[in-house]
Amino acid sequence: MTRRETITARRRAAPPTALPTALPAALPTALAATLVVTLLAALLVACGVTPTPVRDGGPAPLVTGTPTIVRVYLLRDGRLQPTTVAAQSPHVNDVMAALFKARARPGSGMSTALAGLTPSQVQLVRYAPGAGTRNDPDNTLSLRMRLFVSGWRLTRLAMAQITCTARLRPEVWAVEIADATPGRTGPLKIHTCREFWDLAPKDGHLPP
Repeated sequence: MTRRETITARRRAAPPTALPTALPAALPTALAATLVVTLLAALLVACGVTPTPVRDGGPAPLVTGTPTIVRVYLLRDGRLQPTTVAAQSPHVNDVMAALFKARARPGSGMSTALAGLTPSQVQLVRYAPGAGTRNDPDNTLSLRMRLFVSGWRLTRLAMAQITCTARLRPEVWAVEIADATPGRTGPLKIHTCREFWDLAPKDGHLPP
């Protein structure tokens, strides 16, 4: 038997080397944890899943609103007096809400006839005047504000504040005011600021 044949025979006779089936008991904890993380990463890559880092989306968006300054009518010496107040928007609904909440500043000499009254509902409907009631072709949008009010009795001063404030909006051509208090509900009546011109401030005028 030659030398090469002898080596080949010894290799065939030798038992195969056994693979370790468990981690040695003396393996440090940190090394074991590293091996576990490596094995998990290898499994994710094998499954086609690539781990991605956590991304910071930044702070949540905040919605803020800036109040709008609008003009309304309060009272001074029994006459309508224009003043400015804050409203959520220039829309007539928000202007009416601001009017009913407005209170005279101390020392201003102004007051309001709307104390104790609450606007129950505001409606905007297309205005259909009679022949010759309106003749302004430049303004094609004509709306009638319909307001239902509950609370104390509606006085003429209160109706003047409501009507003339609404008429400051160019799209509102007429106003209907109704008492929505149970037991006092009456028919709607169309008003324009013209009928309250006798309440104009001494140094000014009112809308039509």
